[in-house]
Amino acid sequence: MKSILILLCIIMTFTFESNGQNFFFIGENSYPCTETFTLQSNSNKDYIKDINIVFAKDGGKAVLGVSSDLVPSVRISGKLIIYLDDGSVITCNDQGIMDNVDGVALSAYYLTKDDLAKMENSNINTIRYTLKWVLFGGNPLYDGNHSASNKGGTKTDFPTVIADFYRE
Repeated sequence: MKSILILLCIIMTFTFESNGQNFFFIGENSYPCTETFTLQSNSNKDYIKDINIVFAKDGGKAVLGVSSDLVPSVRISGKLIIYLDDGSVITCNDQGIMDNVDGVALSAYYLTKDDLAKMENSNINTIRYTLKWVLFGGNPLYDGNHSASNKGGTKTDFPTVIADFYRE
């Protein structure tokens, strides 16, 4: 009876550990990541949705994963700008890591140690991102810069999230 109880405890421990890992999938890559956090779109257009972000790891590199429910021919591309509550600005350059699966546009941006240090000391206020229609030379409904903010009932304490995730 003891051996069955011990075996059951071990199995449950491995089950909880394996279910506790999140992944951000983009193209042929997967990155271990935090849970998903939603930033509210500042657009008054119904077809520009909220964005979701995750903090991920690519080996020893920090990654910010960004996604939004959009039509299949739209990508999140170009420069991504993160505005912090203390007025600091972080600019992430396009690494060409983007995809659109089932109408969800996905992009990944690398973060430097300095970027992480800034975000550990001040919360994310707003993220500015660029949408690009990839068919037939563009679409003025989507093409251009958009923003989403960390506000309202979904406001997240990102300094704690970042410190906890990258400390592991």
